[in-house]
Amino acid sequence: MSLSGKLNTLKIAALVAIATANNATAQHTGTQHMDCKNQYPCAECAVFDNNGNDLKTFVYNSKRTVSERGSKVLDYSNDNWGYLMVKTGNVPSVSTKWPRQGDLNYSQFIRATYVLNQTSAGSKATWWARECSLPNGPLVDIRVNGGDKVEMPTERYPKVMRDLDNKKFTLVEYSDSNYNARDYDYLLKNHILLPLGAVTNYDDYKAIIDVHNGFLTKFGSVSDPVLSTKSFITFVKGPSKNYIGYFNQVNGKLSGRLEVADLQYEKDKDDLVGKVFRRLNGKTVFVYGDETFGMDKNIIKYARANSIKLKRRLSNATKRFNEE
Repeated sequence: MSLSGKLNTLKIAALVAIATANNATAQHTGTQHMDCKNQYPCAECAVFDNNGNDLKTFVYNSKRTVSERGSKVLDYSNDNWGYLMVKTGNVPSVSTKWPRQGDLNYSQFIRATYVLNQTSAGSKATWWARECSLPNGPLVDIRVNGGDKVEMPTERYPKVMRDLDNKKFTLVEYSDSNYNARDYDYLLKNHILLPLGAVTNYDDYKAIIDVHNGFLTKFGSVSDPVLSTKSFITFVKGPSKNYIGYFNQVNGKLSGRLEVADLQYEKDKDDLVGKVFRRLNGKTVFVYGDETFGMDKNIIKYARANSIKLKRRLSNATKRFNEE
């Protein structure tokens, strides 16, 4: 068979694998049996042997950046916020766990998450994946020999996540859009996902932290079941950019994302408002902040068209979200 023929065959096999995984996702969740041939990731590949798409290379390319950005977040929050930088990569699957992994399957990849965590004691790395690459598949990280190949101390992900339990928020900056939001909903307490590189002036971190520290004081308890039908929008005016945040209560915690509010034209306002509201699941939405960057009319228009109840909250408000 010619090289092009082999490549086409491999592409077809990959598409079949993706379709199989998607079908399995619809039928199975949690720890139920999952119908895939190889359910585990190749651990050595994920850590140090995946042609540059592994934890080792992520550390090599990003160790300076995670230190710079993460240290700013820790400094501006007085070490009351956590910081993660994440990247995803596809690794070959295997039929069994290490050390008896069997043959690598390059037509059925598993998505691995590579994570760098900045702490007051320095940077550290970890990784995880989900069996069969299913969004709700069991989480797995497999200890491997050769961890010394990674130029950063490594820990298993449960230890990293436990160390973040006492933080007010954890800021998660992601370098690609292939992340699984369920991972952070499950593993972290209050957290905010933000595209890596969105913050270009590090002083913007201070504005983000200050606004959301104030936002957090407006809750009696973020785990209150009364919040399950409510969602939240926040506004941050930074030294160089404006940002809009949006939050749902998930697993008794605040699960949020942050976007740059780049509003050059009126259409940009409608587009951003639509994107934000489509990610919210509450029928009552609290709009928090002292300004909305000229989007009041756009927000009201969208809410009316979709039967969403709006409530406005300024930063000096004393009433708690739980009281409504």
